[in-house]
Amino acid sequence: MAQPTAAVVAVSEMAVVRALELAGNRLMGRNGRSDRGTLQRMASWDRHSFFRVTGEGADRVLVGVWEAPAARGVPEELLRVLDAYVRLLLASGHSLHRSDLVQTLSRMPQQVVLPWEADESSAASVTP
Repeated sequence: MAQPTAAVVAVSEMAVVRALELAGNRLMGRNGRSDRGTLQRMASWDRHSFFRVTGEGADRVLVGVWEAPAARGVPEELLRVLDAYVRLLLASGHSLHRSDLVQTLSRMPQQVVLPWEADESSAASVTP
């Protein structure tokens, strides 16, 4: 188990924030008017802390949240780990903390290399 690169942590954190943001907006739309004021004052990526979302509920609020990172070339194995991490946050109501995310990423069986990092290293090894 290796420490993730700064780029992997940054990309992962932004993908998780976006997934939580989309889920938070969807949760707000599902909720009644009584809690809407409280939810509007919360950051959209933290609204899940007001709820506990598991199983089919998590499936519904996470529909399509990984499409953009996948389209940008984020590796599938990283997206699977991030999806599990986001589902854990949704179920527990905990907020995203970079240290927890780094710990989760460091448990991956092999180091993730982002496509653009691989392109840079192969381009650097070619002599003009």
